[in-house]
Amino acid sequence: MNNCARAVALAAALLSLLAVIFAAMGSHLFAMNGLESIWQTALNIHLFNAAASLGLAALLASHNSRMLRWAAWMVILGTVVFSGNIYMHVISGYTLPRVTPAGGMLMMAGWLLSVIALLRKT
Repeated sequence: MNNCARAVALAAALLSLLAVIFAAMGSHLFAMNGLESIWQTALNIHLFNAAASLGLAALLASHNSRMLRWAAWMVILGTVVFSGNIYMHVISGYTLPRVTPAGGMLMMAGWLLSVIALLRKT
């Protein structure tokens, strides 16, 4: 496995671990005060993108294109930004304006780049 694929796989595994930790926190650690649905949205996006990033790591192991590398890191960063801002909002009541949508856009751009990279086969 090349270094980039290994780094993406490690990041995806860490994202997966954090998703399980945040799921447990949401279930047992604190009151949601009516914000359960946005916590669940953040958790779903977080876990699905973490699992899919493992797939991107597998693709990078055999198809190491620059575009696919960018795509993988955009998805990972977008997941951290999107879900992280929602977690912070639910836990602390504080949120960074326009950060959650920026994270969503990063994820969308990453998945679009993945599609283009796979269609181009480069």
